Amino acid sequence: MPVKIGIVVSEFNYDITMMMLERAKEHAEFLGAEITHVVSVPGVFDMPLAIKRLLEKKDVDGVVTLVRS
Repeated sequence: MPVKIGIVVSEFNYDITMMMLERAKEHAEFLGAEITHVVSVPGVFDMPLAIKRLLEKKDVDGVVTLVRS
């Protein structure tokens, strides 16, 4: 059974964080993990609520945060 991951990604520095997201997806696939949710937020201060909501879901084992300040 693969690990199920949620990703929260900041839209601040969009060019960089979207490249980070693509690399994270590729690496998760390489490791055999399944990404069940991807949530975009405006910035780092908006991440805690998104993380909390993802961790409440039954199909999420852990959450990855991607941010570049």
